[in-house]
Amino acid sequence: MIVLHHAWDSLQSFKVRMCLAEIGIPWGDHALNLTEFDHLTPAYLALNPDGLVPALETAEGVLTESSTINAYLDEAFNSMRLQPDDAFARARMRWWCQHEDTVVHPAIRPPTFNLYIKPILAGLSPEVMEQRISRHPHPERAETYRAAASAPVDDAAVIAAFRSLDLTMSRIDLAVEQRRWLAADTFSLADIAMAAMVERIEMLALGSLWERHPDARAWSERVARRPSFKRAREPRSAEKPSPVDQELVRRLMGMAFG
Repeated sequence: MIVLHHAWDSLQSFKVRMCLAEIGIPWGDHALNLTEFDHLTPAYLALNPDGLVPALETAEGVLTESSTINAYLDEAFNSMRLQPDDAFARARMRWWCQHEDTVVHPAIRPPTFNLYIKPILAGLSPEVMEQRISRHPHPERAETYRAAASAPVDDAAVIAAFRSLDLTMSRIDLAVEQRRWLAADTFSLADIAMAAMVERIEMLALGSLWERHPDARAWSERVARRPSFKRAREPRSAEKPSPVDQELVRRLMGMAFG
């Protein structure tokens, strides 16, 4: 039995859960709470010294980095392969996986923290907040987190993130004008990687971003209809009220795109 150490609200964890569901691999579930710094405990750091999620524990050892994990899962457990047969299409698939890691993931962080996490933290009592922060093993980083949590929304960072995501959507538009999925006419690891963006945009109530890119929106809807997408989500996540301020989103969207 493989064990996935993950967080339900982690973008990169979503990618791996969707890959596991797409292939149909049973897995042990070890969920971590990032706002309580479970990923920085000595026990988890012994497993993954980088203190990041996800991490996949196998009989052969521990793998980290979501794109590496997904490639391993596909090669080790999947006879059908979520990788195109054509060498150029496989290279295109790897490009999209890297794009999610190096462009999309960093762009998603400012909206996630400012629009989603801050309202949740604001609902905590000062005592509970300090209790959580006191668990952080690095005092200087704990102080940075404390200051960021109580600071006003960073409009400039969120607006820059919206524009970066908009550019990515324009790339998706071009890709799916030429083929059904991102790397080929068949669904691949590229679509799983970028499906994390689909899920996060929904979580952050940023669906209006897709309106500028109808082909990309159609692709996102195809992704979201896959059973593996639904199984990768946190159970009962649709029942949880969103803390995202819709008026704030509209204001920042207007500032981003006029």
